[in-house]
Amino acid sequence: MASSINFLGSYSGIDSATIDAMIEAESGKVVQYTNKQTSITAEKNAWKDINTRLDSLFTKLGTLGEDKTFQSKTTTSSDATKVAITAGTDSAASNYSIEVTKLATSTQVTSGVIESAENKTIKDSLDLSGTFTIINHENAGPEVDGKPTTGGFKIEISKEDSLKDIVGKINEKSKESGIQAKIVDNRIVMTDSKMGKRDISFSGTGTIVKDLGFEAIPEENYKVGQTAELTIDGITVTRDTNSITDAVEGLTIELKGVTEASKPVTIGIKEDTDTTVKAFQSFVDQYNSTLTFVGDQLDVGDPSAESNKTGALVGDSSLIRLESELRSLMTQSVNSGNPSYNNLEAVGISVDRYGKATLDSAKLKTALADDPTAVKKILFQTTTTETPGIDEKGEPTTVKTEKEVGMAQKMRSLVDTYISEKTGIIATKSATYDKLSEDISKSITKFNERLEKKRENYVAMFTRLDTAMMQAESQLAYLQSQFSTNES
Repeated sequence: MASSINFLGSYSGIDSATIDAMIEAESGKVVQYTNKQTSITAEKNAWKDINTRLDSLFTKLGTLGEDKTFQSKTTTSSDATKVAITAGTDSAASNYSIEVTKLATSTQVTSGVIESAENKTIKDSLDLSGTFTIINHENAGPEVDGKPTTGGFKIEISKEDSLKDIVGKINEKSKESGIQAKIVDNRIVMTDSKMGKRDISFSGTGTIVKDLGFEAIPEENYKVGQTAELTIDGITVTRDTNSITDAVEGLTIELKGVTEASKPVTIGIKEDTDTTVKAFQSFVDQYNSTLTFVGDQLDVGDPSAESNKTGALVGDSSLIRLESELRSLMTQSVNSGNPSYNNLEAVGISVDRYGKATLDSAKLKTALADDPTAVKKILFQTTTTETPGIDEKGEPTTVKTEKEVGMAQKMRSLVDTYISEKTGIIATKSATYDKLSEDISKSITKFNERLEKKRENYVAMFTRLDTAMMQAESQLAYLQSQFSTNES
């Protein structure tokens, strides 16, 4: 075959370049396939971007429904070095006067001189052995069969153990015992992880307690913890912690230092409308971003322009419906229980004729100060209707039906029909695009195979033509030579 192709076109003038041109003229269908595939990819990517924007919109709408958005508080302290405050969503806006007379502390026990540790580093062996037992305030040991045992926490000490090893073994049981140990100047310092007036005692085999410096502990080495004492608006409060969460509902009071006599710390709790405004602004920004992108994908451009450029999803009915319903929801009315606040515009969100939303922060803050419940009901509200029915026994009954009527609820429901991973419109479209692209790829492959077959046929056909023309020329030359011989 190679030798035949080598002289392709030698007689007929139809060579490989001519055949390439003929094949090229017939390959226009491939260009159509490729263009269609490019268009499908562009549409799929556009929907992917829309999904990302809608997902963000869904999240920001959800944030509007969180308690912290409407019930967040700001706090102040006249002296945060003495008293700090954290306010939860269920705290009441108010002021409090706090005096701290005692901070809670933990019991701490420091060993006496450990004779075997003298003239040694903390990593050298102490040549001690025995069982050392730490007994905490509850006198509780490790659980057995789900029940705490008494007798404390046993530490097995061997002759090879250094001071560092022994402290390490004590701390291995800290999670259970609540007693933590450290080394200070070759002595062991034991600290209870809990605060308040609590006991720590020790026992052991042989002379191990004495060897570790915990026998006949000097008074100054045994510091019993104390309970925190404070007054809140004149009411005395005591707790075994410096982080008090149960004295005032919704407040965490952090005691940092003792206050001077008759110089209380004043703390204040106020409604944090800035957090609410920020959440509303974030929603408005994301709504505008989504609508702008959707509009770009539906843009028909200038049909009269020669090089008109349109959006990737021009005429897509699903996207047109999404755009229309999002705009409609922004202007819907909701019965909030307060006729002054029955739509978004009444609380500061206006929408122009192009669908762009704008937030008036001052107007929103006024509404929040006046009736925060009504503002939230515009966004999130579930109504219940009762209709008569018949139960399984045929007896008359009442059927209760709940319906979400808030703007944010409806918009999240709409968005979910598009972005749901399994049943969403975008997921369905994406699967359809993938199938179409796959089918086009198969069609391109088959078409290219047919073109290659046609090329082979052209090559074979024109090679035969060249061969026939060569043979005809050869025969003509032979006949001419014969005529010349006869004439001579």
